[in-house]
Amino acid sequence: MRKYVTYIMAAVVMAACTDEWDGHYAEDKSTKGTLWEAIQERSELSNFAQVIEATGYKERLESSQMFTVFAPVNENFSSEEAEALVGSYEREKAQGVREEDNSVVAQFVQNHIALFNRSVSSMTNDSITLMNGKYEVLTAQKFGERTILSRNQYVGNGVLFTIEGPEEYFPNVFEYIGLNGQTDSLFEFLDLYSMYEFAPDQSVAGDIVDGKTVYLDSVFHLTNAMLREYGHINREDSNYLALVPSDRMWKELYDEYVGYFNYNNLTMKRDSMVRTHTRRAIADGTIFNLNMQAAYLRDSARSTKYEDLYANEISYAEPRYYIYRNPYVGGGAFEGAAETVCSNGRVMIQDTWKIDKRETFYQQIKVEAEANRYVDTIIQAKEPLNVRAVPMSNPFYGKISANYFMEAQPLTTASSTSVRYSIPDQLSNIGYDIYAVFVPAIAYNENASAEDRLPCRVRFTLGYLEQDGTETTTSLRNPVDNAVNFETTPDVIDTLLVAQDFKFPTCAFGLEDPQVTLRVASNLTSSMSSRFTRTLRMDCIILKPHEK
Repeated sequence: MRKYVTYIMAAVVMAACTDEWDGHYAEDKSTKGTLWEAIQERSELSNFAQVIEATGYKERLESSQMFTVFAPVNENFSSEEAEALVGSYEREKAQGVREEDNSVVAQFVQNHIALFNRSVSSMTNDSITLMNGKYEVLTAQKFGERTILSRNQYVGNGVLFTIEGPEEYFPNVFEYIGLNGQTDSLFEFLDLYSMYEFAPDQSVAGDIVDGKTVYLDSVFHLTNAMLREYGHINREDSNYLALVPSDRMWKELYDEYVGYFNYNNLTMKRDSMVRTHTRRAIADGTIFNLNMQAAYLRDSARSTKYEDLYANEISYAEPRYYIYRNPYVGGGAFEGAAETVCSNGRVMIQDTWKIDKRETFYQQIKVEAEANRYVDTIIQAKEPLNVRAVPMSNPFYGKISANYFMEAQPLTTASSTSVRYSIPDQLSNIGYDIYAVFVPAIAYNENASAEDRLPCRVRFTLGYLEQDGTETTTSLRNPVDNAVNFETTPDVIDTLLVAQDFKFPTCAFGLEDPQVTLRVASNLTSSMSSRFTRTLRMDCIILKPHEK
Protein backbone atom coordinates (compact mmCIF):
# COMPACT_ATOMS: atom_id res chain seq x y z
CA MET A 1 0.00 0.00 0.00
CA ARG A 2 1.20 3.46 -0.85
CA LYS A 3 1.56 5.63 2.23
CA TYR A 4 0.33 9.17 1.78
CA VAL A 5 2.79 10.80 4.13
CA THR A 6 5.84 12.77 3.12
CA TYR A 7 8.69 13.63 5.48
CA ILE A 8 10.42 16.20 3.32
CA MET A 9 9.36 19.81 2.84
CA ALA A 10 8.95 20.29 -0.89
CA ALA A 11 9.67 23.53 -2.69
CA VAL A 12 6.84 24.78 -4.84
CA VAL A 13 7.81 25.92 -8.31
CA MET A 14 6.15 29.20 -9.19
CA ALA A 15 6.17 28.98 -12.96
CA ALA A 16 5.06 31.95 -15.02
CA CYS A 17 1.71 31.46 -16.64
CA THR A 18 1.06 32.43 -20.21
CA ASP A 19 -1.95 32.93 -22.41
CA GLU A 20 -0.80 29.89 -24.36
CA TRP A 21 -1.07 27.77 -21.23
CA ASP A 22 -4.48 29.23 -20.46
CA GLY A 23 -5.71 28.14 -23.83
CA HIS A 24 -4.21 24.66 -23.52
CA TYR A 25 -6.69 23.60 -20.87
CA ALA A 26 -10.34 24.02 -21.61
CA GLU A 27 -12.69 25.22 -18.90
CA ASP A 28 -16.12 23.71 -18.42
CA LYS A 29 -18.28 26.49 -17.03
CA SER A 30 -21.41 24.40 -16.71
CA THR A 31 -23.11 24.88 -13.36
CA LYS A 32 -25.36 21.84 -13.68
CA GLY A 33 -25.13 18.70 -11.60
CA THR A 34 -22.97 17.94 -8.58
CA LEU A 35 -19.32 17.25 -7.95
CA TRP A 36 -20.09 13.59 -7.43
CA GLU A 37 -21.82 13.39 -10.82
CA ALA A 38 -18.93 15.19 -12.48
CA ILE A 39 -16.44 12.74 -10.96
CA GLN A 40 -18.52 9.73 -12.04
CA GLU A 41 -18.76 10.99 -15.58
CA ARG A 42 -14.99 10.99 -16.01
CA SER A 43 -13.61 7.51 -16.51
CA GLU A 44 -10.09 8.60 -15.65
CA LEU A 45 -11.32 9.33 -12.09
CA SER A 46 -12.87 5.92 -11.38
CA ASN A 47 -10.28 4.93 -8.78
CA PHE A 48 -10.66 8.20 -6.93
CA ALA A 49 -14.44 7.79 -7.08
CA GLN A 50 -14.11 4.35 -5.51
CA VAL A 51 -12.42 5.82 -2.42
CA ILE A 52 -14.85 8.75 -2.22
CA GLU A 53 -17.85 6.44 -2.24
CA ALA A 54 -16.39 3.93 0.24
CA THR A 55 -15.60 6.64 2.78
CA GLY A 56 -19.03 8.25 2.62
CA TYR A 57 -17.90 11.44 0.89
CA LYS A 58 -20.20 10.76 -2.06
CA GLU A 59 -23.05 12.19 0.04
CA ARG A 60 -21.07 15.32 0.82
CA LEU A 61 -20.23 15.91 -2.82
CA GLU A 62 -23.92 15.55 -3.65
CA SER A 63 -25.00 18.11 -1.04
CA SER A 64 -25.60 21.82 -1.48
CA GLN A 65 -22.38 22.71 0.31
CA MET A 66 -19.69 24.18 -1.94
CA PHE A 67 -16.40 22.30 -2.41
CA THR A 68 -13.33 22.36 -4.60
CA VAL A 69 -12.07 18.88 -5.47
CA PHE A 70 -8.60 18.01 -6.77
CA ALA A 71 -9.02 14.50 -8.17
CA PRO A 72 -6.00 12.36 -9.13
CA VAL A 73 -6.33 10.52 -12.44
CA ASN A 74 -6.03 6.76 -12.78
CA GLU A 75 -2.72 6.94 -14.65
CA ASN A 76 -0.84 7.61 -11.40
CA PHE A 77 -3.41 6.31 -8.93
CA SER A 78 -4.09 2.64 -9.59
CA SER A 79 -7.09 0.53 -8.69
CA GLU A 80 -4.83 -1.49 -6.38
CA GLU A 81 -3.93 1.65 -4.47
CA ALA A 82 -7.58 2.65 -4.27
CA GLU A 83 -8.57 -0.80 -2.99
CA ALA A 84 -5.80 -0.68 -0.39
CA LEU A 85 -7.09 2.65 0.89
CA VAL A 86 -10.65 1.34 1.05
CA GLY A 87 -9.43 -1.71 2.98
CA SER A 88 -7.52 0.44 5.43
CA TYR A 89 -10.53 2.70 5.94
CA GLU A 90 -12.81 -0.25 6.66
CA ARG A 91 -10.33 -1.84 9.09
CA GLU A 92 -10.03 1.36 11.10
CA LYS A 93 -13.79 1.81 11.08
CA ALA A 94 -14.27 -1.76 12.35
CA GLN A 95 -11.79 -1.00 15.14
CA GLY A 96 -13.97 1.90 16.30
CA VAL A 97 -11.82 4.71 14.92
CA ARG A 98 -14.05 7.74 14.45
CA GLU A 99 -14.34 9.37 11.05
CA GLU A 100 -12.28 12.42 12.02
CA ASP A 101 -9.41 10.19 13.08
CA ASN A 102 -9.53 7.74 10.19
CA SER A 103 -6.19 8.00 8.43
CA VAL A 104 -7.68 7.49 4.96
CA VAL A 105 -10.19 10.31 5.49
CA ALA A 106 -7.66 12.72 6.98
CA GLN A 107 -4.61 11.88 4.88
CA PHE A 108 -6.18 11.17 1.51
CA VAL A 109 -9.81 12.23 1.05
CA GLN A 110 -9.68 15.54 2.92
CA ASN A 111 -6.21 16.16 1.48
CA HIS A 112 -7.83 16.58 -1.95
CA ILE A 113 -10.89 18.64 -1.02
CA ALA A 114 -11.28 22.26 0.05
CA LEU A 115 -14.38 24.00 1.34
CA PHE A 116 -15.97 26.58 -0.96
CA ASN A 117 -15.39 26.92 -4.68
CA ARG A 118 -11.92 27.94 -5.85
CA SER A 119 -10.97 28.53 -9.44
CA VAL A 120 -7.63 29.52 -10.98
CA SER A 121 -6.41 31.82 -13.71
CA SER A 122 -3.03 32.43 -15.27
CA MET A 123 -2.30 34.88 -12.42
CA THR A 124 -3.23 32.61 -9.53
CA ASN A 125 -0.57 32.10 -6.90
CA ASP A 126 -2.37 31.37 -3.66
CA SER A 127 -2.52 29.23 -0.57
CA ILE A 128 -5.71 27.34 0.18
CA THR A 129 -6.90 25.46 3.25
CA LEU A 130 -7.94 21.85 2.72
CA MET A 131 -10.59 20.04 4.72
CA ASN A 132 -7.97 18.45 6.94
CA GLY A 133 -6.61 21.88 7.85
CA LYS A 134 -3.52 21.61 5.68
CA TYR A 135 -2.34 24.57 3.64
CA GLU A 136 -1.55 23.89 0.01
CA VAL A 137 -0.12 26.17 -2.65
CA LEU A 138 -2.36 26.57 -5.69
CA THR A 139 -1.14 28.10 -8.94
CA ALA A 140 -2.45 27.99 -12.48
CA GLN A 141 -0.30 24.93 -13.11
CA LYS A 142 0.14 23.22 -9.78
CA PHE A 143 -1.79 21.91 -6.81
CA GLY A 144 1.01 21.47 -4.30
CA GLU A 145 3.54 19.29 -6.07
CA ARG A 146 1.04 17.88 -8.56
CA THR A 147 0.47 19.22 -12.07
CA ILE A 148 -3.09 20.29 -12.85
CA LEU A 149 -4.39 18.41 -15.90
CA SER A 150 -7.82 20.05 -16.15
CA ARG A 151 -9.16 22.99 -14.23
CA ASN A 152 -12.23 25.04 -13.35
CA GLN A 153 -14.98 22.53 -14.11
CA TYR A 154 -17.88 24.36 -12.52
CA VAL A 155 -20.86 22.42 -11.22
CA GLY A 156 -23.78 23.30 -9.01
CA ASN A 157 -21.92 22.74 -5.74
CA GLY A 158 -18.35 23.62 -6.58
CA VAL A 159 -15.36 23.23 -8.85
CA LEU A 160 -13.53 20.13 -10.07
CA PHE A 161 -9.85 19.88 -10.98
CA THR A 162 -7.97 16.83 -12.13
CA ILE A 163 -4.33 16.36 -11.12
CA GLU A 164 -1.58 14.04 -12.30
CA GLY A 165 -1.56 11.94 -9.10
CA PRO A 166 -2.35 11.99 -5.37
CA GLU A 167 -0.91 14.93 -3.45
CA GLU A 168 1.15 13.54 -0.60
CA TYR A 169 0.13 14.23 2.97
CA PHE A 170 2.47 16.53 4.89
CA PRO A 171 2.13 15.89 8.65
CA ASN A 172 2.43 18.57 11.27
CA VAL A 173 4.66 18.14 14.32
CA PHE A 174 1.99 16.45 16.42
CA GLU A 175 0.97 14.11 13.62
CA TYR A 176 4.53 13.20 12.77
CA ILE A 177 5.21 12.18 16.36
CA GLY A 178 2.35 9.68 16.00
CA LEU A 179 3.14 8.53 12.46
CA ASN A 180 6.86 7.89 12.27
CA GLY A 181 6.81 4.65 14.28
CA GLN A 182 9.69 5.62 16.61
CA THR A 183 7.97 7.95 19.08
CA ASP A 184 4.66 6.26 19.91
CA SER A 185 5.26 6.57 23.66
CA LEU A 186 5.18 10.37 23.68
CA PHE A 187 2.30 10.49 21.21
CA GLU A 188 0.17 8.14 23.30
CA PHE A 189 0.74 10.35 26.34
CA LEU A 190 -0.14 13.58 24.53
CA ASP A 191 -3.08 12.02 22.73
CA LEU A 192 -4.74 11.17 26.05
CA TYR A 193 -5.71 14.85 26.21
CA SER A 194 -7.16 15.04 22.68
CA MET A 195 -10.84 15.64 22.11
CA TYR A 196 -13.05 16.92 19.32
CA GLU A 197 -15.14 20.05 19.79
CA PHE A 198 -18.13 20.79 17.58
CA ALA A 199 -17.86 24.01 15.53
CA PRO A 200 -21.46 25.08 14.75
CA ASP A 201 -20.38 28.24 12.89
CA GLN A 202 -18.48 26.10 10.37
CA SER A 203 -21.10 23.36 10.08
CA VAL A 204 -23.95 23.20 7.57
CA ALA A 205 -27.29 23.65 9.32
CA GLY A 206 -30.42 21.84 8.14
CA ASP A 207 -33.96 21.74 9.47
CA ILE A 208 -34.98 22.36 13.05
CA VAL A 209 -36.42 19.23 14.64
CA ASP A 210 -37.97 19.35 18.10
CA GLY A 211 -36.46 22.78 18.62
CA LYS A 212 -32.93 21.64 17.79
CA THR A 213 -30.94 22.29 14.62
CA VAL A 214 -30.09 19.19 12.60
CA TYR A 215 -26.76 19.65 10.86
CA LEU A 216 -26.28 18.30 7.37
CA ASP A 217 -22.53 18.47 7.75
CA SER A 218 -20.91 18.77 11.16
CA VAL A 219 -17.43 20.19 11.55
CA PHE A 220 -15.31 19.23 14.55
CA HIS A 221 -11.96 20.64 15.59
CA LEU A 222 -9.37 18.59 17.41
CA THR A 223 -8.32 20.21 20.69
CA ASN A 224 -5.77 19.09 23.23
CA ALA A 225 -5.51 20.43 26.77
CA MET A 226 -1.87 19.37 27.14
CA LEU A 227 -0.89 21.10 23.90
CA ARG A 228 -2.51 24.31 25.08
CA GLU A 229 0.15 24.20 27.79
CA TYR A 230 3.08 22.82 25.81
CA GLY A 231 2.48 24.58 22.51
CA HIS A 232 0.08 24.22 19.58
CA ILE A 233 2.11 21.66 17.64
CA ASN A 234 -1.18 20.40 16.14
CA ARG A 235 -2.00 23.71 14.42
CA GLU A 236 -0.97 24.32 10.86
CA ASP A 237 -0.37 28.04 11.43
CA SER A 238 2.22 27.38 14.16
CA ASN A 239 6.00 27.11 14.04
CA TYR A 240 7.43 24.73 16.62
CA LEU A 241 10.36 22.44 17.24
CA ALA A 242 9.75 19.25 19.21
CA LEU A 243 12.61 17.31 20.78
CA VAL A 244 11.29 13.79 21.18
CA PRO A 245 12.86 10.74 22.85
CA SER A 246 12.72 7.54 20.86
CA ASP A 247 10.53 4.80 22.30
CA ARG A 248 13.64 3.03 23.55
CA MET A 249 14.85 6.20 25.25
CA TRP A 250 11.37 6.94 26.63
CA LYS A 251 11.27 3.56 28.39
CA GLU A 252 14.74 4.09 29.83
CA LEU A 253 13.79 7.52 31.16
CA TYR A 254 10.47 6.30 32.52
CA ASP A 255 12.12 3.44 34.40
CA GLU A 256 14.51 5.91 36.03
CA TYR A 257 12.06 8.72 36.75
CA VAL A 258 9.20 6.65 38.15
CA GLY A 259 11.05 6.24 41.45
CA TYR A 260 11.09 10.01 41.92
CA PHE A 261 7.28 10.11 41.98
CA ASN A 262 6.61 7.45 44.62
CA TYR A 263 3.49 8.75 46.37
CA ASN A 264 2.48 7.18 49.67
CA ASN A 265 -0.23 4.52 49.65
CA LEU A 266 -2.91 6.87 51.02
CA THR A 267 -2.60 9.35 48.14
CA MET A 268 -5.82 9.64 46.13
CA LYS A 269 -5.45 8.30 42.58
CA ARG A 270 -1.92 7.30 43.45
CA ASP A 271 -1.23 5.15 40.39
CA SER A 272 -2.53 7.79 38.02
CA MET A 273 -0.42 10.46 39.75
CA VAL A 274 2.69 8.31 39.39
CA ARG A 275 2.12 7.70 35.67
CA THR A 276 1.15 11.26 34.82
CA HIS A 277 3.98 13.03 36.61
CA THR A 278 6.59 10.54 35.46
CA ARG A 279 5.60 11.07 31.84
CA ARG A 280 5.42 14.82 32.32
CA ALA A 281 8.92 14.75 33.75
CA ILE A 282 10.05 13.43 30.37
CA ALA A 283 7.87 15.64 28.17
CA ASP A 284 8.03 19.00 29.99
CA GLY A 285 10.47 21.37 28.35
CA THR A 286 10.76 19.57 25.01
CA ILE A 287 8.64 21.92 22.86
CA PHE A 288 10.10 25.16 21.47
CA ASN A 289 8.16 28.02 19.89
CA LEU A 290 10.34 29.09 16.99
CA ASN A 291 8.53 32.42 16.74
CA MET A 292 9.65 33.33 20.27
CA GLN A 293 13.41 33.00 19.74
CA ALA A 294 16.11 32.85 17.15
CA ALA A 295 15.19 30.04 14.79
CA TYR A 296 18.72 28.65 14.63
CA LEU A 297 18.82 28.08 18.43
CA ARG A 298 22.60 27.93 18.52
CA ASP A 299 23.36 29.77 21.75
CA SER A 300 20.36 28.60 23.76
CA ALA A 301 16.99 26.97 23.30
CA ARG A 302 14.14 28.23 25.48
CA SER A 303 11.30 25.75 25.73
CA THR A 304 7.67 26.81 26.06
CA LYS A 305 7.85 25.62 29.67
CA TYR A 306 10.63 28.14 30.29
CA GLU A 307 8.59 30.91 28.67
CA ASP A 308 5.60 30.10 30.89
CA LEU A 309 7.63 30.03 34.10
CA TYR A 310 9.58 33.22 33.58
CA ALA A 311 7.49 35.31 31.17
CA ASN A 312 6.49 37.84 33.82
CA GLU A 313 9.73 37.90 35.77
CA ILE A 314 12.12 40.80 35.66
CA SER A 315 14.83 39.07 37.68
CA TYR A 316 17.32 36.75 36.01
CA ALA A 317 18.28 34.94 39.17
CA GLU A 318 19.54 31.40 38.82
CA PRO A 319 18.82 28.59 38.68
CA ARG A 320 16.50 28.61 35.70
CA TYR A 321 14.99 25.51 34.24
CA TYR A 322 13.86 24.28 30.82
CA ILE A 323 16.48 26.29 28.92
CA TYR A 324 19.40 24.54 27.25
CA ARG A 325 22.75 26.17 26.44
CA ASN A 326 24.59 25.41 23.20
CA PRO A 327 22.07 22.70 22.30
CA TYR A 328 23.84 21.47 19.15
CA VAL A 329 27.34 20.91 20.52
CA GLY A 330 29.26 19.52 23.44
CA GLY A 331 26.63 17.07 24.58
CA GLY A 332 23.84 19.64 24.13
CA ALA A 333 20.17 18.71 24.05
CA PHE A 334 19.97 18.52 20.24
CA GLU A 335 23.34 17.00 19.49
CA GLY A 336 23.03 13.91 17.29
CA ALA A 337 19.24 14.06 17.00
CA ALA A 338 17.61 13.07 13.70
CA GLU A 339 15.69 16.06 12.34
CA THR A 340 12.60 16.08 10.10
CA VAL A 341 10.77 19.05 8.62
CA CYS A 342 6.99 19.12 9.15
CA SER A 343 4.18 21.34 7.92
CA ASN A 344 4.39 23.58 11.01
CA GLY A 345 7.95 23.16 12.21
CA ARG A 346 10.47 20.43 12.93
CA VAL A 347 10.80 17.23 14.92
CA MET A 348 14.10 16.05 16.36
CA ILE A 349 14.21 12.44 17.54
CA GLN A 350 16.83 11.77 20.19
CA ASP A 351 17.90 8.22 20.94
CA THR A 352 20.44 9.31 23.55
CA TRP A 353 18.86 11.76 25.96
CA LYS A 354 21.11 14.75 26.62
CA ILE A 355 18.86 16.77 28.95
CA ASP A 356 19.87 16.41 32.59
CA LYS A 357 16.96 16.13 35.03
CA ARG A 358 18.55 19.00 36.96
CA GLU A 359 17.66 21.19 33.98
CA THR A 360 13.98 20.27 34.15
CA PHE A 361 11.89 18.70 36.89
CA TYR A 362 14.55 17.98 39.49
CA GLN A 363 14.58 21.47 40.89
CA GLN A 364 15.71 23.42 43.88
CA ILE A 365 12.91 24.05 46.38
CA LYS A 366 12.95 27.41 48.12
CA VAL A 367 10.68 28.26 51.05
CA GLU A 368 10.60 31.93 51.96
CA ALA A 369 10.59 32.05 55.77
CA GLU A 370 8.45 35.22 55.88
CA ALA A 371 5.69 33.71 53.68
CA ASN A 372 2.65 32.80 55.79
CA ARG A 373 1.61 30.00 53.43
CA TYR A 374 4.64 27.99 54.51
CA VAL A 375 4.29 28.56 58.26
CA ASP A 376 2.79 25.42 59.76
CA THR A 377 3.21 25.82 63.55
CA ILE A 378 4.50 28.56 65.88
CA ILE A 379 5.55 27.62 69.41
CA GLN A 380 6.57 30.01 72.20
CA ALA A 381 6.91 32.92 69.83
CA LYS A 382 5.00 36.17 69.54
CA GLU A 383 2.32 36.13 66.84
CA PRO A 384 2.15 37.20 64.18
CA LEU A 385 5.73 36.68 63.14
CA ASN A 386 7.51 39.86 62.14
CA VAL A 387 8.29 40.40 58.47
CA ARG A 388 11.38 42.61 58.26
CA ALA A 389 12.32 44.59 55.16
CA VAL A 390 15.93 45.28 54.27
CA PRO A 391 16.34 49.03 53.64
CA MET A 392 17.88 50.02 50.32
CA SER A 393 20.65 51.85 52.19
CA ASN A 394 21.58 48.73 54.16
CA PRO A 395 24.74 46.83 53.14
CA PHE A 396 22.69 43.61 53.06
CA TYR A 397 20.22 44.96 50.51
CA GLY A 398 20.13 42.70 47.45
CA LYS A 399 21.84 39.87 49.35
CA ILE A 400 18.67 38.56 51.05
CA SER A 401 15.96 36.84 49.06
CA ALA A 402 13.37 39.41 47.94
CA ASN A 403 14.88 41.73 50.63
CA TYR A 404 12.51 40.39 53.28
CA PHE A 405 13.01 37.96 56.13
CA MET A 406 11.17 36.46 59.11
CA GLU A 407 11.74 37.40 62.72
CA ALA A 408 10.31 35.19 65.49
CA GLN A 409 10.61 36.78 68.91
CA PRO A 410 10.32 34.65 72.10
CA LEU A 411 7.25 34.95 74.29
CA THR A 412 9.43 35.24 77.39
CA THR A 413 13.07 35.55 78.20
CA ALA A 414 13.12 31.80 78.85
CA SER A 415 11.12 30.64 75.82
CA SER A 416 12.53 28.19 73.31
CA THR A 417 11.24 29.82 70.14
CA SER A 418 10.12 27.41 67.46
CA VAL A 419 8.66 27.69 63.94
CA ARG A 420 7.73 24.73 61.79
CA TYR A 421 7.60 25.17 58.03
CA SER A 422 5.82 23.15 55.35
CA ILE A 423 7.95 22.25 52.36
CA PRO A 424 6.07 21.53 49.12
CA ASP A 425 6.70 19.44 46.04
CA GLN A 426 9.62 17.35 47.16
CA LEU A 427 10.49 14.30 45.11
CA SER A 428 11.20 10.85 46.44
CA ASN A 429 14.42 8.87 46.34
CA ILE A 430 16.54 11.81 45.21
CA GLY A 431 19.16 13.28 47.47
CA TYR A 432 18.61 16.83 48.74
CA ASP A 433 21.05 19.08 50.52
CA ILE A 434 18.92 21.07 53.00
CA TYR A 435 19.94 24.60 53.98
CA ALA A 436 18.55 27.13 56.45
CA VAL A 437 19.57 30.73 55.79
CA PHE A 438 19.82 32.98 58.87
CA VAL A 439 19.93 36.78 58.82
CA PRO A 440 21.57 39.17 61.33
CA ALA A 441 19.56 41.87 63.11
CA ILE A 442 21.70 44.54 61.47
CA ALA A 443 20.16 43.59 58.10
CA TYR A 444 17.20 45.81 58.96
CA ASN A 445 18.62 47.86 61.82
CA GLU A 446 22.26 48.83 61.55
CA ASN A 447 22.06 50.14 65.13
CA ALA A 448 20.81 46.89 66.61
CA SER A 449 21.82 46.23 70.21
CA ALA A 450 24.59 43.86 71.15
CA GLU A 451 21.96 41.50 72.58
CA ASP A 452 20.09 41.39 69.23
CA ARG A 453 23.33 40.74 67.37
CA LEU A 454 24.11 37.53 69.27
CA PRO A 455 24.26 34.29 67.24
CA CYS A 456 21.58 31.60 67.30
CA ARG A 457 21.85 28.09 68.71
CA VAL A 458 19.20 25.96 67.05
CA ARG A 459 17.99 22.44 66.38
CA PHE A 460 16.23 21.12 63.31
CA THR A 461 13.59 18.41 63.15
CA LEU A 462 12.51 17.00 59.80
CA GLY A 463 9.08 15.41 59.34
CA TYR A 464 7.95 13.32 56.36
CA LEU A 465 5.61 10.47 55.40
CA GLU A 466 6.51 6.83 55.02
CA GLN A 467 5.09 4.60 52.29
CA ASP A 468 2.12 3.56 54.45
CA GLY A 469 1.26 7.21 55.13
CA THR A 470 2.54 7.38 58.70
CA GLU A 471 4.67 10.34 59.76
CA THR A 472 8.29 10.04 60.77
CA THR A 473 10.28 12.76 62.51
CA THR A 474 14.02 12.85 62.78
CA SER A 475 16.41 15.23 64.51
CA LEU A 476 18.95 16.44 62.03
CA ARG A 477 22.64 16.40 62.89
CA ASN A 478 25.29 18.70 61.60
CA PRO A 479 26.88 16.96 58.59
CA VAL A 480 30.22 18.48 59.57
CA ASP A 481 30.57 17.38 63.20
CA ASN A 482 27.43 15.26 63.80
CA ALA A 483 26.29 17.65 66.55
CA VAL A 484 22.56 17.99 67.19
CA ASN A 485 22.89 21.75 67.71
CA PHE A 486 23.80 24.32 65.08
CA GLU A 487 25.33 27.71 65.82
CA THR A 488 25.16 30.70 63.50
CA THR A 489 27.85 33.28 62.91
CA PRO A 490 26.89 36.78 64.09
CA ASP A 491 26.51 39.80 61.79
CA VAL A 492 26.56 37.80 58.56
CA ILE A 493 24.07 35.96 56.36
CA ASP A 494 24.77 32.43 57.50
CA THR A 495 23.70 29.53 55.31
CA LEU A 496 23.67 26.38 57.43
CA LEU A 497 23.83 22.97 55.81
CA VAL A 498 21.43 21.03 58.04
CA ALA A 499 21.19 17.77 56.04
CA GLN A 500 23.22 16.32 53.20
CA ASP A 501 21.99 14.05 50.38
CA PHE A 502 18.76 13.33 52.26
CA LYS A 503 16.34 11.05 50.41
CA PHE A 504 12.62 11.14 51.13
CA PRO A 505 10.85 7.78 50.77
CA THR A 506 7.70 9.36 49.34
CA CYS A 507 6.84 12.21 47.01
CA ALA A 508 4.52 15.21 47.40
CA PHE A 509 5.02 16.77 43.98
CA GLY A 510 1.86 18.46 42.76
CA LEU A 511 -0.13 17.78 45.95
CA GLU A 512 -2.08 20.56 47.63
CA ASP A 513 -0.97 19.53 51.10
CA PRO A 514 2.80 19.42 51.66
CA GLN A 515 4.04 16.28 53.38
CA VAL A 516 7.43 17.50 54.55
CA THR A 517 8.03 19.84 57.48
CA LEU A 518 11.15 21.39 58.95
CA ARG A 519 11.01 22.65 62.52
CA VAL A 520 13.52 25.31 63.51
CA ALA A 521 13.86 25.77 67.29
CA SER A 522 16.19 27.77 69.49
CA ASN A 523 17.89 25.44 71.95
CA LEU A 524 19.34 27.26 74.94
CA THR A 525 19.85 26.60 78.58
CA SER A 526 19.49 29.52 80.98
CA SER A 527 23.25 29.77 81.25
CA MET A 528 23.57 30.38 77.50
CA SER A 529 21.33 33.45 77.36
CA SER A 530 24.26 35.80 77.45
CA ARG A 531 25.94 34.11 74.49
CA PHE A 532 22.98 33.35 72.17
CA THR A 533 19.74 35.01 71.18
CA ARG A 534 16.37 33.28 71.38
CA THR A 535 15.08 35.34 68.46
CA LEU A 536 15.04 33.55 65.11
CA ARG A 537 15.71 35.56 61.98
CA MET A 538 15.50 33.54 58.80
CA ASP A 539 15.59 34.36 55.12
CA CYS A 540 14.61 31.01 53.65
CA ILE A 541 14.90 27.23 53.61
CA ILE A 542 16.45 25.64 50.53
CA LEU A 543 16.33 22.04 49.35
CA LYS A 544 19.00 21.74 46.69
CA PRO A 545 19.59 18.64 44.59
CA HIS A 546 22.75 17.00 45.82
CA GLU A 547 25.71 17.27 43.47
CA LYS A 548 27.38 13.93 43.01
